[in-house]
Amino acid sequence: MTPLRDPRFRLLWTGRTLSHIGDAVTPIALALAIVTTTGSAIDLGLVLAAQSTATVALMLPGGVWADRLPRQRVMLIADLVRGFAHAVMGAELITGTVDTVHLAALAALSGAASAFFLPAATGLVPATVDAEHLPRANALMAIAGRGAMLLGPGIATALALTAGPGWALVLDAVTFGVSAVLLGRLRLAPIPPAPRERFGRQLAEGWTELRRHRWYWTNLVGHSLWNLGRCALITIGPLIAVTGLGGELAWGTIVQGGTVGALCGALLALRARPRRPLVAANLALALGALPFVALAAGASALAVAAAYGLMTGGLAFMAPFWETAVQEHIPAEAISRVSAYDWMLSLGLMPLGMALAGPLAAAAGTAPTLYSAAALIAISCLGVLALPDVRRLGVEDVGQVDALDLR
Repeated sequence: MTPLRDPRFRLLWTGRTLSHIGDAVTPIALALAIVTTTGSAIDLGLVLAAQSTATVALMLPGGVWADRLPRQRVMLIADLVRGFAHAVMGAELITGTVDTVHLAALAALSGAASAFFLPAATGLVPATVDAEHLPRANALMAIAGRGAMLLGPGIATALALTAGPGWALVLDAVTFGVSAVLLGRLRLAPIPPAPRERFGRQLAEGWTELRRHRWYWTNLVGHSLWNLGRCALITIGPLIAVTGLGGELAWGTIVQGGTVGALCGALLALRARPRRPLVAANLALALGALPFVALAAGASALAVAAAYGLMTGGLAFMAPFWETAVQEHIPAEAISRVSAYDWMLSLGLMPLGMALAGPLAAAAGTAPTLYSAAALIAISCLGVLALPDVRRLGVEDVGQVDALDLR
């Protein structure tokens, strides 16, 4: 808990924790509100798709501006915009004037603000702690996010059943407001912004910096394929659980196993100190193949829940080590642009995976599709370990890795 003794990190961590809780509440509240009022899963999909599409589409501009402007200010403005959007959505739901187009537009506004917030956040953590505490700081950030995943659905359901789902969105708006206030209280040493060059040139410089580090872009390929494979679980998993493993309760059990596993993985990352962080991170990510194998083999809901917990635990374990490696080896003046490419490339194939998983399962069968997704995840994680750059990356090997990168 050493990083929390620094008041700068404590303010940032508290604000992010509150925002994470609000973020975990919103999808559940929206789902309950839209499905109970319109009865249409298509409407819910439209709203959620509007938010995610805006985030992916504006991620690169968000990265450029997060390097041009003080990152703290970018995050503060983004929190205020997201708070406004969610407050208006909550007000519409409270008054009973549910309009899918309005909700989709407001969700897109919130997603656009997230596209600026996320790249800026990656670059701000190193400014709030000493370098030797950076791994623990990133692990504490991961714990905040995974803990929110555990608490958020319960809070959303309780509010939806008592006060109404609109009030859950108002709560989310309040958390964004509090986060903005805490960001405003941060007092950080100024980081020299990127030179005010043309937008396209700055974008190209971010891409050049990313390509310069072979360990970075090869891992991004692996992350992209991992997320592509994960889509099969998201789309096929609920159908198998509901029709063959015991109904809605079975899928709820599996999802809850994932949230518990994610929190455990983040807590483990707080204690672990691997000498080869990217090796440990990719081995943990490879656990993502387990729930696909369990589902395809016809395992029980409890067994699938345990496997899903290992998958999300591996992801939560990986995240702090990956973020620390990026923060230690990417120049501070370019980290937001590089992070924007990171987010965009890691998530870019997910819409394709969502669209293809169902038709592939219908054409080839659910078991072959799940086994193929498991193989894709395992190969994408273990394949990058063949590169010396990935195996050697560590705090003690900075000079060696930079020399490899420049070959």
